[in-house]
Amino acid sequence: MKEGDRRVGPNAEPIREISYRIRWNPSQYGHGSHRTRHYGADGDFCDYVPFWRQPDARRIDLRQSLRSPFDEIYVRQSEQRSRIAVYVIADLSASMRFGEGMPKMRMLAQLVRAVALAAHRAGDAFGFIGCDEGLVEELFLPASRKRGTETNILERLYSFVPTGRNVDGLKHVAERLGAHRQLLFLASDFHMPLHQIKIILETLARHDVAPIVLRSAQEEQELPSWGLLELRDLESGDMRLTLMRPKLRKILLEEAHDRARKFERLCQSYGRSPFLIVDRFDADRLSEHLLLG
Repeated sequence: MKEGDRRVGPNAEPIREISYRIRWNPSQYGHGSHRTRHYGADGDFCDYVPFWRQPDARRIDLRQSLRSPFDEIYVRQSEQRSRIAVYVIADLSASMRFGEGMPKMRMLAQLVRAVALAAHRAGDAFGFIGCDEGLVEELFLPASRKRGTETNILERLYSFVPTGRNVDGLKHVAERLGAHRQLLFLASDFHMPLHQIKIILETLARHDVAPIVLRSAQEEQELPSWGLLELRDLESGDMRLTLMRPKLRKILLEEAHDRARKFERLCQSYGRSPFLIVDRFDADRLSEHLLLG
C-alpha cells in the first residue's frame, strides 16, 4: 500500500487519491497551495516592484536595483498562497439506495474518502453535508483541516440506508457554508426535475460547484421494444405497469437523451460540466476531468 493510503469501512477498500484545481483566486489568507490575488513576503516569486509600492527592506534586491536606469530601489514581490474549504454535498434521498448492494452509496463513500485525502494533502479543509428532505444532521461535518475527521462520516455512510422522498434539503446547503467561496462536489444521481436542479445550482452559485453524477448500471438497462414493464419511481418507490411498444420506446429514449443534453448545458452554465460515475469509482478519470474541465 502506498504512503497515505488507509482502509476504512466494512469493505476495507484502499483510498485512491484524486487531484483538483480551482480557476479562481481565494480572497482569504492562509498557508496553502492555491494562488491568491494578494502579494507579500511569502510565497512564489512573481516580479520586481519599486520600493515605494512594497516598502519592505527585507525584500530589497540589490542586483535589480543596480540595473535600474532611474536609480530606483526594487524589492522582490511574491505571490501569496492560500487554502480553501472543500465540501462533498450529498443527495441522500431514496433513489440513492437503488441497485443491488446500494452501489451509489458505495461510490459516494469512495468519493468522500478520495476528496478528503486530496484536500488534506493540499492543506485545505474538508467537510461533508448530507441531504434528503432536509439536512441530515448526523451526517454533517463542518470543514476542518484536521486529518481523520471524515472517518466517522465514512463509517455512517457504509451503513446508512436512504429513505427520503425528495432532496429539498439541497436548497438549504448554502446556509451552512461560510462567506468565502468554496469548492463543492455535488454528488447525486440527479433524477430530480431540471427546474429543481437549477434552483439548487442557483443557491450555490457563489461557490465552485463540481456536479458528480452517481448511477447504477441497472438504471441504464436497454428498454425492450415489446412487453409489459414495471416502472418504478426511484424516490417514492411507486410502481406503474406499462405496455412497452416501439413508438413509446423511441419517445422515452429521445426524452432521456434530450434531458441529458439539457442537464449538461445547465451544469456548464453554472461553471463545470458534470462527471458521470457508473458502478465503479475511477480516481484517475475524475482527476483528469477536474484538472482539464
